[in-house]
Amino acid sequence: MRSFIFISLLLFLLFGCNTNKPINILILSGSNNHEWKETTPFLVEMFEVNGNFKTDLTNKPDTLNYNIIKNYDVILNNWNSWPENDLRWNPELESGILRYLNEGGGLVFFHASTSVFYKWPEFREITTASWEEKTGHGKNDTIEVFIENKTHPITKGITDFKIFDELWINARENESFTVLGTATDKTQKAAGSKNQPAIFVKEVGDGKIFHTILGHDIEAMNNDGFKKLLLRGTEWAAIGKVTFE
Repeated sequence: MRSFIFISLLLFLLFGCNTNKPINILILSGSNNHEWKETTPFLVEMFEVNGNFKTDLTNKPDTLNYNIIKNYDVILNNWNSWPENDLRWNPELESGILRYLNEGGGLVFFHASTSVFYKWPEFREITTASWEEKTGHGKNDTIEVFIENKTHPITKGITDFKIFDELWINARENESFTVLGTATDKTQKAAGSKNQPAIFVKEVGDGKIFHTILGHDIEAMNNDGFKKLLLRGTEWAAIGKVTFE
């Protein structure tokens, strides 16, 4: 009897104390002026390999509603309707997304995924770094990324890194977002231009938002610095802390 109790206790200590639940993530895809048919499978694999996420995918995000999205800890957007920037989703879905965020849901955007819904005022309030008339970029090049905020959970312990990517210049700046990092390339440095804001966070109600202008294509997304940043940013948006090193 004592042996049975000892073995039961040992099994509990080994397996029963692990209360960590996978983070439920929903990836929005199906349309983008970038290579979404390549980048979406890459994202799914990246999160599944990490082991801390349970990943679902939809290529028809306009069919969602609050009762569906409320089951997810975080939503990652790899979708836009460019060049149909005036497109709106149905009022029920739009209000559902705002309710989801205020009640503690997480939102993650990268590169061009905020370049949408230009006539949805509330969306403009919860996003930043979209493509505007003044925005531009050169050819893909080696970009230097600088971590400016070294105390935030996402960037704490991350060092500056380089990535071959497309650097957006003068993207829209939503001043309600906190900038965690900036980026530049040789063209901007030669011109004496300031570093571009590149890593952003914001809290709305009980919810959290993460965005980076990085991640133009598969080559950029396969960069170790980008993957670490996106994984940590997504985890933070979902649960408010970062465990991934």
